[in-house]
Amino acid sequence: MAKHNFGEVVGKCGVCTINLWSSAGGDPVIWPCNVNGCPHEAKDEQHAHLNIRHGGEMSSGLGQIDF
Repeated sequence: MAKHNFGEVVGKCGVCTINLWSSAGGDPVIWPCNVNGCPHEAKDEQHAHLNIRHGGEMSSGLGQIDF
């Protein structure tokens, strides 16, 4: 997989220690961190990946693997 160029690291979040990048105006570019109290992520965005459906109910078993 090709490595993404997010610019320069301009700091780290004081709560979750995720890198803050110049290409995003000093914000993180990888989500979600899922750390309570992180100022860069709303509480309702945490663990949002658990609500993504991977395939229909009659699909293959590969769509039912919990990533």
